[in-house]
Amino acid sequence: MGLDTWAAVGRRAVQGLGVQPRGLVAVRDQAGRYDVLQAMLLAVEAAGATPMVEVLAPDHVASLLTDVGTEYLAAWDRRRSEWAERVDRVLVLSAMGLSEMAPAAPGWIAWSDAIHRLFAIEERRSLPFLLVGVPTAALAARLGMELPALESAVLPALQSTADELRAEIDRVLRLLAGHQHLTVLSGGGHELHMELGDRRWLTDDGVVDSGDLAVGSIVSNLPAGSVYTTVLEDRTWGSIVLPRAGQARDVILRFVGGSVDAVQAAEGGDSLVALLDRHGSGARRVSHLGIGLNPRLRGRAPLGWTLVDEHMHGALFVALGENRYMRGQNASTLNVDYVVPEATLLADGVVIAEALSD
Repeated sequence: MGLDTWAAVGRRAVQGLGVQPRGLVAVRDQAGRYDVLQAMLLAVEAAGATPMVEVLAPDHVASLLTDVGTEYLAAWDRRRSEWAERVDRVLVLSAMGLSEMAPAAPGWIAWSDAIHRLFAIEERRSLPFLLVGVPTAALAARLGMELPALESAVLPALQSTADELRAEIDRVLRLLAGHQHLTVLSGGGHELHMELGDRRWLTDDGVVDSGDLAVGSIVSNLPAGSVYTTVLEDRTWGSIVLPRAGQARDVILRFVGGSVDAVQAAEGGDSLVALLDRHGSGARRVSHLGIGLNPRLRGRAPLGWTLVDEHMHGALFVALGENRYMRGQNASTLNVDYVVPEATLLADGVVIAEALSD
C-alpha cells in the first residue's frame, strides 16, 4: 500500500487520539516500519503537536535485552519516567505486544518490570492511549501470508470512521441494556458465567474523547469497533475453550470463585501456567469481556492476529489481568486478550453475539 494510504491512517489516528496543538505525544514504535512511523509523525506535527519517539521494534528489543547489562535494564525507566510525566497522549504502532518479543532473553524480567512502572504512570495520569495495528513482513510470514495480502485485509478496517462504528455500537448497546448475567458458550458444551453488578459497557469507536475519559475508557484501537465490560472479579465460574493462548493450543480454562483454577491444553499448557504465575493472582481473573463490531471486518476468517481478530464483526474476546484503567478492581502486571471463535454470548439468557457474526 502507498504512503497516501498510511497518511490517511495517520490522520485517523491523530483524530482518534484527540491530538491538540502544542501537545506532546509519545509515539512508541513497536513495529519497525519507517514508512508507517513517518506517516504518523507527519500527522502529529500537522496537528501542531510534537511527537516524542521511542523505538521498540522487535529486532531492537531483542538486541537490547541480550546486549545491554541487567543493571541498566532494571533502571530503564529512570529518565523515561520523566517523559511519562510530561506527555499528554500515547500513540503505539504495534505488530505484536512487547511480551511476545523476547520473553526468554536474559534481561527480560528486569526490563519488563521497568516497562510496567512506566505503564503505571500512564494509567495514573489517565493518558489517552491509541494502539494502531501495523502489518509487517515478519508478522505476515508468521501468519502464512504475504505482506501485501495482510495490508489489504487490515487497512480498510483501520480507516473505519467513528460514525460508521458508532452506528453498530449503539445498536448492540441497546441489546445489552439492563442485563446482568453473562454466559459464554464455547466448544464442547463449556459455559463461562460472569456477573456485571454495577459495571457498565464501554465502547471503542477509535476515538478517545472527554466522554470516554469520564468513564475510564482511556484506551482505543485501530482497527476499532467493539463494546466491552469489566465484570465482578470474584463472580466468574465455569469453563471456556480457547483454540490459542500464546504458545498454548486447544486450551480449557476452568474458573472457580472468579479465578482460573485449572488449565488444560493439548500443547503449551506449561507456558500459559508460567505466564499466569509470573504475574500474580490477578492474572488469573477476567479483566474484561468484549464483542468485535467492525463492519469492514464482517465475514472474514480470523487471521491469527488478536488485535484484528477481536474486532471482527461478531467476534467474542476475553481478557485476563489488569483492569483498573477501565474502572475495574483487578490489579496485575498482565493484560492479555484472547479471541473465542465460534462462541455464543448470552445476556440473561438472551443470545447476543451469535447473531452478530452472520
